[in-house]
Amino acid sequence: MKKEQTTVDIDFAEAAVPQYARRGIVTMFMIMLGFTFFSASMWVGQELADGLDFGGFLVSLIIGGFILSLYTGLLGYVGAETGMSLDLLARKAFGSKGSYLPSAMISFTQIGWFAIPVANELLGGSTAAEWVLVIAAGACMTASAYFGIKSLTLISYIAVPLVAILGTIAMVMAVSRGDGTIIDQFAKSSGT
Repeated sequence: MKKEQTTVDIDFAEAAVPQYARRGIVTMFMIMLGFTFFSASMWVGQELADGLDFGGFLVSLIIGGFILSLYTGLLGYVGAETGMSLDLLARKAFGSKGSYLPSAMISFTQIGWFAIPVANELLGGSTAAEWVLVIAAGACMTASAYFGIKSLTLISYIAVPLVAILGTIAMVMAVSRGDGTIIDQFAKSSGT
């Protein structure tokens, strides 16, 4: 008689994560920061800055931050209490077929946002370059997800500090190049 081989799901894709397997606050903080702290978020901030005065920017930053914090805080609370992933929570709330909608929304809001600013800055805004970047980065992201939470953790511990360092260098370079201070940029964008 053959023995059945059972695979162990170390990422708990089909079940709630038991208490013993949950990640610590620093690891989860870095992973979640990695989802939001990237070039597309900064690009959206720069686009807002170009269209608003400083006061309007601060108001939009506070309101947007509040909405996002409330939404993600509630999701995080429910996830922490139940041990369920977004996918499992969506299945519980919307059923097996209905859970495709939240998953699709997450996928479509994350795909390609990085390609536009990178292609504009490095490759002259070429549409072909955007597609190449989307496909290449998408393949890398899919590969990292295939290897689970360990690879996401590793990527986050590398990417988050790197984005912080490179973002700071970019701001210092912009000011030293003579583009003015941040307040000057708001004044220029609002026409004052």
